[in-house]
Amino acid sequence: MAGQREINKGQPEVRVLRSWATSLEAVGFPLVAQVALLRRHLRQQAPEVVALRSSLPPSELTAAPWLAYTRAAWGIESGLHQRLDFLHRQNAYRVYRSKVIRPIGMFRRFSSSRFLELAIRAEEASRPNDHPFWGA
Repeated sequence: MAGQREINKGQPEVRVLRSWATSLEAVGFPLVAQVALLRRHLRQQAPEVVALRSSLPPSELTAAPWLAYTRAAWGIESGLHQRLDFLHRQNAYRVYRSKVIRPIGMFRRFSSSRFLELAIRAEEASRPNDHPFWGA
């Protein structure tokens, strides 16, 4: 078990991760060597519990590094949400019809990825080609 305290958006947050070894027969997922429950305690919200699984055994992935990897993954998730909100104003325009939520979500993620790819290409094209082998 590992625990960590930190400040998240100005609010104190406590995260506790409990992990244990398991097998395919116990959880029904192939290649699973251990599972974990991550409990997040935020001051003004109800505690959130997330189930995690890993193919690494507990001897190779202990609870403390797993907690850090999980936090890093949330940063990636937050970055994607910020891009979607900026490009598509996702928070301002909520979709309430259940039949269109998935197609709109797929389109937004595709267009966000395409926009990011085009921005990277434009940045690379604006760099000077000062290598002597470019002209050969």
